[in-house]
Amino acid sequence: MTWAVAFLGNLQQMAFFDFVLPWLLAFAIMFGVLTKSNIFKEKNVNGLISLVIAFFLTNYTPYGTSLGAFFTTLSGSAILVLSGLLVVLLFAGLMGLKPEDILGGNKTALGLFLLIIGIILFISAGGESVIGVNLGGETLSALFMVLIIAVAVMFVTKGQ
Repeated sequence: MTWAVAFLGNLQQMAFFDFVLPWLLAFAIMFGVLTKSNIFKEKNVNGLISLVIAFFLTNYTPYGTSLGAFFTTLSGSAILVLSGLLVVLLFAGLMGLKPEDILGGNKTALGLFLLIIGIILFISAGGESVIGVNLGGETLSALFMVLIIAVAVMFVTKGQ
């Protein structure tokens, strides 16, 4: 166990989690988007643009928040939420329910649910400081109330 702690400590000192992993993630996402969109026909152009954007992104750390810390918190929170959803699906399976039975095959409801979970994870991981917005507790509470009201109105007026 001590070798693993020392190894991870050395990686932390070399800014592996604060620079290398966010850089690799940004590069891979940008390269995939550029390749899939086929804006530039040549892969070397996609690679060069992805390289530059990845370096710009890792240099962008507003309000003293590192991207590594943000991605670490976001990934950890996402794993916890996904583990919770897995437990819910396991219990539903024990009761004889299929995932389609829970939402009635409504892909819009599933997409809205996943979007809300994603926004909550983003905010709880400190995402508002990464994008340069400072949302206080009162603002988040007000946004949550508006969201609940909007969902209630959609639910009530759905049949009309």
